[in-house]
Parts: sequence; structure tokens; C-alpha cells
Amino acid sequence: MNAKPPSDSSPTLAPAATDKTDSAGLVGGTRAPRPRLLVALSGGSEDAALVRAAHRLAEREGVSWRAIHVDKGSDDAQRRLVLEKDFAMVARLGGDTVSIQGQDRATELLHYADEHRIATLLVGRPRSSGWRFWRRTLAEQLMRQRGTFDLVVVAEARKRPRFRPRPTWQAVRLQEPLVAIASTLGALGIAWGLQAWLELANLSLVFLAAVLVSAALAGTRAAMLCAVLGFLTFNYFFTRPHFSLAMVEREQLLTVIFFLLVAVVVGQLAGSGRRRLIALRSSREQTQRLLAYSRALSVATDWDQVRDTGIASLERWLGAPVAFLNREEGNPGLVIQYTEPPGITLDAAALTAASWSWQHRQPSGLGTANLADADQGWRLLPLVEQDRVLGIVGLELGRRATPLGPDQEAMIEAQVSQLTMALERTRLVSELSTARLSEENERLRSALLSSVSHDLRTPLASIIGSASSLRDLSPQLSAMDKDELLDSILSESERLNRYIQNLLDMTRLGHGSLKIERDWISLDDLVAAALRRLGPSLDSVDIERDWPDDLPLLFVHPALIEQALVNVIDNAARFSPAGGRVGIQARHDSAGGQLEICVTDQGPGIAPEQREAVFDMFVTDSEGDRSRHGSGLGLAICRGMLGAHGGSIVAQLGPRGTGTTIIMHLPLPAADDGRRSDE
Repeated sequence: MNAKPPSDSSPTLAPAATDKTDSAGLVGGTRAPRPRLLVALSGGSEDAALVRAAHRLAEREGVSWRAIHVDKGSDDAQRRLVLEKDFAMVARLGGDTVSIQGQDRATELLHYADEHRIATLLVGRPRSSGWRFWRRTLAEQLMRQRGTFDLVVVAEARKRPRFRPRPTWQAVRLQEPLVAIASTLGALGIAWGLQAWLELANLSLVFLAAVLVSAALAGTRAAMLCAVLGFLTFNYFFTRPHFSLAMVEREQLLTVIFFLLVAVVVGQLAGSGRRRLIALRSSREQTQRLLAYSRALSVATDWDQVRDTGIASLERWLGAPVAFLNREEGNPGLVIQYTEPPGITLDAAALTAASWSWQHRQPSGLGTANLADADQGWRLLPLVEQDRVLGIVGLELGRRATPLGPDQEAMIEAQVSQLTMALERTRLVSELSTARLSEENERLRSALLSSVSHDLRTPLASIIGSASSLRDLSPQLSAMDKDELLDSILSESERLNRYIQNLLDMTRLGHGSLKIERDWISLDDLVAAALRRLGPSLDSVDIERDWPDDLPLLFVHPALIEQALVNVIDNAARFSPAGGRVGIQARHDSAGGQLEICVTDQGPGIAPEQREAVFDMFVTDSEGDRSRHGSGLGLAICRGMLGAHGGSIVAQLGPRGTGTTIIMHLPLPAADDGRRSDE
């Protein structure tokens, strides 16, 4: 292992050890490369300098990097808050993060570096140990052990104060000594009552139990104090000579010394277990709260719901007013869009701090380093995602009776971060929907132009050709030829009329301006009118009609249903071979209260995966019943017209496995509905 002495400047990389692996252990593999640079974080103020140094070094060397923290179970809330901020900085700078459990930090780091084939390890600058001269620094411990990586020591900037957890002297003075004294007095009373029945060594177990009670109730320091008090009390009251700290028997001296050693060890272990339990319980509560919060945000579907859910959750948890500020079109300043509870306003100082946070993308106000006016009770937090400010969250923390603790500060950051990601998600979804709508409109516009250029020009060309032939070649044409040209002009004109009618109907359906003016009509009349409109285009096929005479009347818009029948029958005739058969069947579905109309052809059929898509606009597949022969509007219009009446249309395989069957369903009105309509 190569090491570089500490300095106050930026880190310098020592000569690199021989590399033993390539990306993920595979030459030319496809898996993501392993991190080549590892930075060890401790939760102290020097971590920020470490992270920045690792980022600069990784950028210069062009390698991936990762931040690691060894959790020994002794981190307090303040240190955990610093670690969360450090991990967030690592993520912003493009690194990975990992936290592992262990009691020996140097051993765990060496094991992790060896397992992941780390090339360079960054640690903080060794500090003066003061009276703990016997305790080696992390860098010294790493250098005394063997490793196949370069060790780089980064110095913390001198202006940064050394990390010191916030002292809680009131809790230490009131709780821990009281618990230790009470436990010792309780153990003294119990041992005094049992000294006639128990030996001296057994009585020491009573005071050992008091140490455990102190550790469980108040922590390690109370356990250490209880061990010392128990040692003195046990020696004073129960060793000979009584009521004296002097001892005359060697066995008693060994008993007292071993009691003190065992009490110290047991107290340390029990206190460590208590800290771990408290940290685990706090972490579990925060995890449950964040899980419920994330679930509530994930259920929200749009920007307003996400914003309201996030602000309401923050207000319930903090017990303080919360406001959301944002910019609106036509208003250059920030506007309060939502508050919880309603009716909350911000004073001029808070609005100024909010504008500053928007411009500089940094928190401001109470509890921050920016615009922390003593008279201002608001903290303003900008929601920043990908260099975009999504809004400002204002927390009126000045109304709280107690200041925020480290765990609460971490929870605020976590909830604000989740709110930012949820708002960004809704914004991206909205932009994606807009882009898809624009793309769909462009596709429809292109398809419409293609349809107009092809389907409208074809009948126009036939009409122009026939008309010019009649005008220029009239003397040379026989009466039969003239009749054929006139029939061609009439047929193509009707075809052109249907195309234009389809375009108009589709436009009316798309804009919702299609009015349903219902009237009573029989299926016989509808089919007869549709066949008359199709005229000569049906000469090449045979039409077969099959339905009972007692079919009920339909209460529909006759022209719309007639147009739907025209489109379906025209499709069936165009795709059936010459001399083929087009069948029209109908039956009364009394169970469903519907009239079922089936139109079958003998064409090539429609592929199963296309039977639903054929009812979309401008779907003209190169095969099947919806090929180049149409513009792709006919069946889409049929679905819209039938849907306007509460009906439906589907495509299925034709009888005996050939052709296609188009099935239309139209609801039949009840007798009462008909009478009300007549009235």
C-alpha cells in the first residue's frame, strides 16, 4: 500500500499500485465497471472536503468512485444528519454510496477495498489525539495493515470547525446521575437484606444488575457511573472491615476488582445495545413515515395533488404552518399557491428570503446560513431538480415550542426531496403527454394529407377523364359508350361524396359537435337506403339479407346509422372478389336489449392482432380488409357514430374461417323512453 503524507492543499495521488482487474473483473465485459476510487466518510465536518476531493480526483483520472461509511452503532442523530447530507452530495456529484456494519473501521475498509479491488482509498487528515496518545488514527491503522491500493490522506480546510455533537448537558445532569444513584441505592438495599444468606461474590451480582439497569435506562455514561458507585458501595458496606474502603483479605480484593472490570465491560456492552436499539427504533419510525409519505405522493396523479399532499403531510408532522410558493404567468414575483392551514400569509422579510432562495437555489431564513433574520420565523427551501426550480416550500418554524433536532432536520430534507422528485415526475408526465398529443396530431395531419392526396384525387381524375372524353370525343362515341362514361362520372362522384362526408363526420366527432336527433325507423328502411346510396359499386357482388320480420324499431339518428351501414357494406363489397357474396344478418338480443347487425364478406380477412386497430383513424394496413383501398376513416367513423348511440362495433373472423364479419350492436329503447320522446 502506497501512502501520501497529509497536507493542507488538494490531495496528491501516490504512485499507483499494480492494477489487478478491469471493469467488473471482465475484460470487454458488459457489466458496469467497479469503483476504482473509494472515499471513507465518518460523519464529521471534514467529509465535505473528502467528497469534493474524491470528485476532483475521479474526474481527473476518469474513473468511477464510491463513498463508504462504517456504522459501528455509535453514531448519534447529529452525525447521521451529516452523513445523509454527505451521501446526498456524493449522489449529486455522480458517485455511489454504501453503508456497512462493523466494529473495526480499518478492518472493514480493508476488507471492502480488497473485495471490490479498489485502486485508491481516500481518508481524512489524522488529527491530534490529545490525551488519547495511545489511539492510532485511521490512516495509521490502514498503513500498518497490508493492502493493494493507494492511500491518499486529505486535509480539512482550516477554516472549517471541527465537528462536535451538540451537547445535551441538561439531560446528562438530570437523568444519567439520578438513574445511576437510584440503581446503586436499590442494589444496596437488596444486598443489605440478602447478605445473611449470600456470599460476598454473589452479592456483587446484585450491583452488577444495577449497572445493567442503568445502561438500559440511561445509557453508557450512567452505567459507568453506577459501576464506580457500586464498586465504592460494595467495598464500603460489605468487605471487612465494614464501613471502610480498606480490605484485609486477598479474596475480597479479587472479588471487588473483578466486579469492577465486569461491570465496566457489561455497562459498555449494554449501553451500546441501548444506543443501537434507540437508533433502530428511530430509523424504523422515520422509514415508516417516509414510506407512508411516498405512497401518498405516488397515488397523486397531477401537480396540484402532489403539492397538496406534500404540504399537508409536512404540516401534520411538524405542527407548524407550511406554504408553497411558485411563479405564475403574468406575475414576475412569487405567489402563494397553497398553504396548510389555509389563509396563511408571509411577511415582507419571508417573501424577500423566498425570492433570494429562488434566484440562488439555496435555503434561506430561520436555521440556515442565508438571511437568518432573528425576527423571521420562516425557513424557505427551494425545490431544485436538474437546475430547475419547481417551487419554494416555506416552513414557519418560529411557531414551534421546541427547536428541531437532528432527526427532524433529516426528516425535513427527506420529505422535501421526495416532494421535489414527485413534482418533477408529474411535470415530466405532463410534458410527455403533451409531446405525445403533438406527435399524434402531426401523424393524423400527415395521414389526412396523404388520404386527401390519394383518395380524393383518384375519383377526381376519373371524373375529369370521363367528362373530357364526353366533350372532346362526343361525335365518335356511341350511345352505350356515353352511358358508361356518365355512369363512371356518377359512380366516382358518389365515391368522392362519401370520402368528403367521412372527413366531415370525423371532424364533427372529434370536436364533439355531432348532434343526435333521434327518430323511429326500421332496419329494412336503413339497409335499403344504404344500398341505394352505394348503387353501382355493388354490381360485382351478391347481397344476401337475412333477418326476421318482427324486429323492433330503432330509435336512432337515421342519417348517422345509415352512414355507418354504408361504410361497412362498402368495405365488404370492395374486399370481396368479383361474384362474391356480402351477407347482412340481424337478430334481436332480448337478454341484452340490443339489435345485433352482422355484415360478412369473402375477402382476405383481418389478422387477429389488427382487429382492434382497424377502428382507429388512418389505419390502412397493406393486407386484409383495410388495405390501400381506403383512407382509414370508414370504420373509425362507424365506431364513433355507434358509440354516440351507446352501441359498439367489433371485427371477427368470417363464417367457415374465411373473410371478415363486422358485428354492430345498437341498444333498443324501452317503451317508456319512446313515449317520453314522443311527448
